[in-house]
Amino acid sequence: MSLSGRVVFQTKLIQVGLFRCYPWQPWFEDTGPIENYLIVFPRTSVRIIHAGREPIIANPNVVMFYNQGQVYRRSKLSERGDLCEWFAFDSEAILDAVRPYDPWVQDQADRPFALTHAPSDARSYLLQRRVVEYILNSACPDQLYVEESMMYVLGTVVANAYHARQGTQGNSACRPNPSHKELVDAVQTVLASHFRKPISLAQIASAVHYSPYHLCRIFRRLTGFTVHRYLEQLRLRTALEYVTQDDTDLTDLALSLGFSSHSHFAQMFKRTFGVPPSNLRRIPVSHPLPKLRKNSIA
Repeated sequence: MSLSGRVVFQTKLIQVGLFRCYPWQPWFEDTGPIENYLIVFPRTSVRIIHAGREPIIANPNVVMFYNQGQVYRRSKLSERGDLCEWFAFDSEAILDAVRPYDPWVQDQADRPFALTHAPSDARSYLLQRRVVEYILNSACPDQLYVEESMMYVLGTVVANAYHARQGTQGNSACRPNPSHKELVDAVQTVLASHFRKPISLAQIASAVHYSPYHLCRIFRRLTGFTVHRYLEQLRLRTALEYVTQDDTDLTDLALSLGFSSHSHFAQMFKRTFGVPPSNLRRIPVSHPLPKLRKNSIA
């Protein structure tokens, strides 16, 4: 991940980088093999295809995993392209994080990430954004704070990945058939283009040519979330790009993201991230974040 990427922090243990790849750039579909072992937090929605794997709808509700040398391609879902923050880790740190869930990971130490993606929990999503803000706004970032914060994030997202896999693949009855996976991808594609606007279940069902009843049932079984909750999380995580800016009017932001009012937006924001959006501006970026509910995941 070198084209359109920028390293903003680097130590022996980790690298932190920003990736900005736009649809009009000639290398948008293929930016070459991954150079390190990464976890990636998307800001926008984009379709990612790892070589030999099924397509993934990468968006702010997902954390992506890449092994060194991973070959992949992307295709556009958002006019904003592929915007994300990435974190490269020392391979030993990744092995330590994965080993509790896969004792045989040492046998494939060159490819420790067996999974391509996982649900992104709210605390990890907020913490990695705060860490990046801290780095960008500090003349000399505290190395210990950045490294320890991101080790926490690494451990959390790896745990989420394996728990999610156990939940969906614990028995053959839970394994999705290809048509159901295609349905979920289609719904996520619709939401990627319409998450800022009010949208009804009937409109989504019509767009993907599926029964509203079965759409809800299958989407929840495969993702663990209702369509409404999934859409709400896309909106809230997009809001993080703006709430810390002093010139952002929170009421205008709430309405522009499809919330019915400022109060509804503030209530959902606090429920997800543990702090009202107005207070987030006053919390120093290196300040410990409040504890979140265990189910604050999307």
